[in-house]
Amino acid sequence: MVRIGIVGLTGCSGCQCEILNCEEALSKILQRAELAFFPLAKDDHTVPELDLALVEGSVSTELDEEKVKEVRKKSKVVVAVGSCACYGGVQAQRNDEASLKEMLEAVYGGEKLFLKVFKPRPVSEVVRVDYELPGCPLDKRQFIYTVASLLNGVKPFFPKIPVCHECKLSETECLTLKGITCQGPVSFAGCGAPCTASGIGCQGCRGNCDFPNFDEMVKLLTERGLKRSDALKFLKVFRGKTFNTEKLGSYADGKGA
Repeated sequence: MVRIGIVGLTGCSGCQCEILNCEEALSKILQRAELAFFPLAKDDHTVPELDLALVEGSVSTELDEEKVKEVRKKSKVVVAVGSCACYGGVQAQRNDEASLKEMLEAVYGGEKLFLKVFKPRPVSEVVRVDYELPGCPLDKRQFIYTVASLLNGVKPFFPKIPVCHECKLSETECLTLKGITCQGPVSFAGCGAPCTASGIGCQGCRGNCDFPNFDEMVKLLTERGLKRSDALKFLKVFRGKTFNTEKLGSYADGKGA
């Protein structure tokens, strides 16, 4: 029987809770697989040999690093789930703006910590990752699709189309045209675009679509009333270290508007 493990690093555990919410699908998956490791849901803290490991959270402490290295060593397939595991998450958005010492002093006031910490990193910066399921939290349907595919020996495939594509399919009125700030044109679809359907602009929690035009996106956001600095921060929130303003064009250096 296939042995599955669900591992939590530094994060809110929201992706793990979302997996637990897949009650009907989980019951069917567990007819063909054993949930061999899941500390959030069962009293077990020793990582066994696994066929499939799903890892949530960013690597932010020495314990995180040790755990994910052990999981990689004992697992045939490792899947990063959620934006923290895939990109470093919200906690990594200011990694390039301040030193670790400055961050610790701002949060803890210079108090000595008993735990060795790092700047938050995506799992792929520490170990090899086979697949990534971004989102905050991850999309339940993509989790089910991925596990079901792997159980049947099929490699899951995720076309990195923009969220705008899903808005078109659902006939959701374009929020950008209504003057609402939205990252749909540069963000990775796959969630079904529930935010835009509710009238809330896409926040980019699933990271980048293929070939995102950030320079034009910043221009659009500033035309909608955001300051350039706020537009860059808005785009960076969930993308962590994958969003590098140095790679942007004139709208990053202040010459584009």
